Amino acid sequence: MAEHGDGNIKVVVRCRPLNSREIARGAKCLVRMEGNQTILGPPEAGSQGAQAASGRATERKTMNFTFDKSYWSAGSRDEPNYCSQQTLYDDLGKELLDHGFAGFNACILAYGQTGSGKSYSMMGYGADKGIIPLTCSELFVRVEDKKAADPHVHFTVEVSYIEIYNEKVRDLLNPKNTGNLRVREHPSLGPYVEDLSKLVVNSYDEMMTLMDEGNKARTVAATNMNETSSRSHAVFTLLLTMKRHDVDTNLDTEKVSRISLVDLAGSERANSTGATGQRLKEGANINKSLTTLGKVIAALAAASQSDGKKGKKGKADEFVPYRDSVLTWLLKDSLGYEETLSTLRYADQAKKIKNKAVVNEDPNARLVRELKEELEMLRARVAGSSSEATYDPHIPAAQQKVTYQAKDGTLKTVTKAELQEQLETSEKLMESLNETWEEKMQRTQAVQKEREKALEELGITVEKNNVGVHTPKRMPHLVNLNEDPLMSECLIYQLKPGTTVVGRLDSQKPAAIRLSGESIVDEHCCFENSDGKVTLHAMPDAVTFLNGRQITPGQAYKLHSGFRIILGEHHVFRFNNPEEVRKQRDRIAKSSMHITVSAADLQAGEGTRPPSPSSSVDLADVDWTFQNEKQLSLGWGWTPHWTICLRGG
Repeated sequence: MAEHGDGNIKVVVRCRPLNSREIARGAKCLVRMEGNQTILGPPEAGSQGAQAASGRATERKTMNFTFDKSYWSAGSRDEPNYCSQQTLYDDLGKELLDHGFAGFNACILAYGQTGSGKSYSMMGYGADKGIIPLTCSELFVRVEDKKAADPHVHFTVEVSYIEIYNEKVRDLLNPKNTGNLRVREHPSLGPYVEDLSKLVVNSYDEMMTLMDEGNKARTVAATNMNETSSRSHAVFTLLLTMKRHDVDTNLDTEKVSRISLVDLAGSERANSTGATGQRLKEGANINKSLTTLGKVIAALAAASQSDGKKGKKGKADEFVPYRDSVLTWLLKDSLGYEETLSTLRYADQAKKIKNKAVVNEDPNARLVRELKEELEMLRARVAGSSSEATYDPHIPAAQQKVTYQAKDGTLKTVTKAELQEQLETSEKLMESLNETWEEKMQRTQAVQKEREKALEELGITVEKNNVGVHTPKRMPHLVNLNEDPLMSECLIYQLKPGTTVVGRLDSQKPAAIRLSGESIVDEHCCFENSDGKVTLHAMPDAVTFLNGRQITPGQAYKLHSGFRIILGEHHVFRFNNPEEVRKQRDRIAKSSMHITVSAADLQAGEGTRPPSPSSSVDLADVDWTFQNEKQLSLGWGWTPHWTICLRGG
């Protein structure tokens, strides 16, 4: 987005190298770059791409697309035209910051199918940092330089991080905001997420820590919902506020810019992925967001091309469907072979947009004054006036009608409940605008403590550069004990309140835990968590062992901490219930007795020896020996000698 001219939309294309899977099946690169042109060649006759494109003669010829930049990253790094991560940042990230400090809203997003290299370009890997970390690092360098050059300038940086999954918005930085957050639009502030956490950051390290913790929270949610993180959109937003004090007029003015960094979910087709049920719903919502984004781009491109042209259809008649998806609504202010072709056509449309950027430079007092007037007007409407109908106090607010004249002169009729909701929303906005910097810092620290506590309870380590996972502190869970790394899959499975179904990986039936293997059936077993007590139920024809003994389908088996469970022939788990262990320790501590025997009692011969304390562990809680010997008996056909080892007295 540029301040002058038509170059406010920049579209670039980057070609990634072939991955090992593509190389193994003999795939060849059909894309080549010449200057700012991306040239897509036709697939070879008889190839998989040619079969996919059969019947579409127009797609079996060489096609050229022109963009601002065409980056070649498919070859070796020593090639003269190779595009590195630094080159990508120099061309895009620096310009993004220039516009942000100038007071414009800016947005950068990567579009393409799953596995096309979006996350690598945006986030990077290891030493190859992507656009997002390089941009965030340079942001604070520029802030310090500008503060040193002008002592009357003050900068504040706030961040928010949301995930859009199945058209529902989730706050990744505040564990208290667990539900679906509402998206609203204010005439002065534009689209925003209600009750979204905006946390203060003072350094690059603080910002990357928040992003890392948000990614961890996103990963946990993805595991619990049985989906991968690529099946949701993530929007990391930087709110840069530049306040300058004018000595001559003794007034403070502000520039507020919003920089949105978007990690889009990969586009997909149901017929190629075989998605059904919940997966099909996920894919439909992903494609809905991306399709709406495409419609918005097409509408903006059409409006830009018709700008200045005379015709029957004026620019005011051009409808841009921002509200058709949550993603496009929030970005309103910023804005295989077949998949490659659709990506290039998608980007080709985006290049036709001529966006009119507006500097967000207004005195803060003006917005506060407008909100105050709005609040007074809403309070008066909610209270009612003599010109409006009088209702009985017992009539619900949802049934009371209020008619008022809007700013444009039109008469509007709404319910009093709607007015009250609008009043509460405006009061929240007013409260956030009047919030001092110290209050923002205190709120940030409080949310940080809540977030760290929630992550630790889920078993996620929050220390920087630590990728370890420990067991949850409260939730009953299964720990994977399989020694074969190829069979390990997920390390920990949480057993939430209610029913947790275990099924086959490729089954069409719904299951929270999916396992692979020939002996795993479509619905293998289920765990019932009721008031912290977990029972195991095996399904018919399912091979399920509990502490070395095969259990009977249809019966409920109560689980205790330390129980071993074998599902099929290879999947081995240990059941843990932290609350049960905690209660057991408290019970043992209370029952401990200290008995003192005096010399007189011994001489009198009346002293009695206290009984040995019995184990508080259930006899069924046996050692791992059960599993090993049971497996041996199954494999070699001999009857073992069972050894039961009790943990306790």
